[in-house]
Amino acid sequence: MFQKRVISYLKAGYLLHIITFCEILFFTMLFCYTGVTSWMHYDHGWMTLPAMAPAIGMPLFAQLDARSRYQNFKLIRDSLHTHGFQKRILKPFIKSRCQRDAIKAAAGELGMLDLCKQYFKESGYRWYHLLPDVVRTKPSVLLTRNFWVTTIFEKTYHSKFDFDNEYSLVLSIDKL
Repeated sequence: MFQKRVISYLKAGYLLHIITFCEILFFTMLFCYTGVTSWMHYDHGWMTLPAMAPAIGMPLFAQLDARSRYQNFKLIRDSLHTHGFQKRILKPFIKSRCQRDAIKAAAGELGMLDLCKQYFKESGYRWYHLLPDVVRTKPSVLLTRNFWVTTIFEKTYHSKFDFDNEYSLVLSIDKL
């Protein structure tokens, strides 16, 4: 039960988890092998916080984004389970690579991954489309509060179905 949720969480935001791992690895190497730690301890103790801010903030940002994508994953999984594969369900989430990953994870759990990949391909998205569409078309959106709230502080979504318990899932399908 818990393992399945963790695996779903990892699948829904796998690119963000890879980014977090790379950031932690980079900052670890930076602090261990360049002498930054001795510089921070001895001569410039007051610079510790500004020096550590990127090392803490960047992985934290990626994980907050991953948590938001997991909320999208649960919402999409419920919608696909209830209504079947419909492009109108996926359309609001297609414009971001991280959200497309969440869609793929949800569709994969419900056996709709091929339909999902075909829809992305028809819509013109490929694996190398990493930046959200709005960032490419209007970069000033990065300075808006709404962008950051929807990116890293998505509201918690509670699934309407118990996907951990296959028996209750079968009963809900029979009711449809």
